Amino acid sequence: MKIDKFTATLIVIIIMLIVCLFISTSNNTSDSDPYAKQKQKIDSLTIHIAALEVIQLKYDNTIAVYRDSLSLMDSQIDSTKNKIKKIQNDYGKKIKVISSANHDELSDFFTNRYK
Repeated sequence: MKIDKFTATLIVIIIMLIVCLFISTSNNTSDSDPYAKQKQKIDSLTIHIAALEVIQLKYDNTIAVYRDSLSLMDSQIDSTKNKIKKIQNDYGKKIKVISSANHDELSDFFTNRYK
């Protein structure tokens, strides 16, 4: 079997085209790999950031609830302090009156107090 020059040249050209195609494809994949890895890292970080934002929103809502309950408790404490001061003033006045009262007035005071 004898191969003429044209067929041999054609086979060599086809082999060279295949080798060039293989080399160019392997270069393209190696060039795109860093970008693909970077895109994958960016996507991974974006997902992680989104998850952290959801957690942050939960914490912000919890903090808001605690703030509201603290301000409610502060108002209750202030109200209780005012009641205590009023009671102290009222009983302070009554103690002054009692210390100068006679027996009948004391008897009336305790009778009215424990009714």
